[in-house]
Amino acid sequence: MPKLDRTYSTSANLFEQKVEVIHYVGMSKEEIAKVFAYLNSVSFNYPLGNPPKMNKAAFSMRKN
Repeated sequence: MPKLDRTYSTSANLFEQKVEVIHYVGMSKEEIAKVFAYLNSVSFNYPLGNPPKMNKAAFSMRKN
């Protein structure tokens, strides 16, 4: 499987749709969410449907 390039981005233009966006125009929100979940799993290297748990110890606060 080819490695994803996370540094690639395009500037937004409100008058033209980019080639990358045309495929997603007719999709429902649920279908786009599935694509988003798949792309996240590939880019961050975790199994689809089993994302890693957030380390909540980094955000814990002590009560006085």
